[in-house]
Amino acid sequence: MARGEAWLFFDRPAKDIIEFILDLNAYKQVDAKLGKIYRTERTGNEVVFTFQPRLLGLPGPKTTQRVVLAEDHKSIKIGGVPSWTDRLAQFGAFFTFDERDGGTWVTRRVEFTFAKAFAWLLDPPFDRWLRKDVPKELADAKAFLEK
Repeated sequence: MARGEAWLFFDRPAKDIIEFILDLNAYKQVDAKLGKIYRTERTGNEVVFTFQPRLLGLPGPKTTQRVVLAEDHKSIKIGGVPSWTDRLAQFGAFFTFDERDGGTWVTRRVEFTFAKAFAWLLDPPFDRWLRKDVPKELADAKAFLEK
């Protein structure tokens, strides 16, 4: 498994951060992994979007993912809509939000689980990349929202 995780204090209420994340065309400004977005459809606390991600700086396969805000507004889960790529890799990500100290502590995690046949080859570079990229993404989101 390849994983990147970060946590950071934002001097903003959780609702502002959540709305920024759910607006994928805006959030793309701080997350290069989003690549080219073809379609977004928001229904209440859920966004389904089709895009071509950028993985390790390279274009990945066109895919559809679901972003779901929890009813209590304390987390967002992101995962793929079932497709042929699931045989090669599983993707999962989340944000958590903890309002305190006059702002919000945000945790972000992104994970890829590759099929055994590819894990030995793909886990190390993806792990190194995510360990750098996810903290940068969160720091960029903080800077964007606090400017």
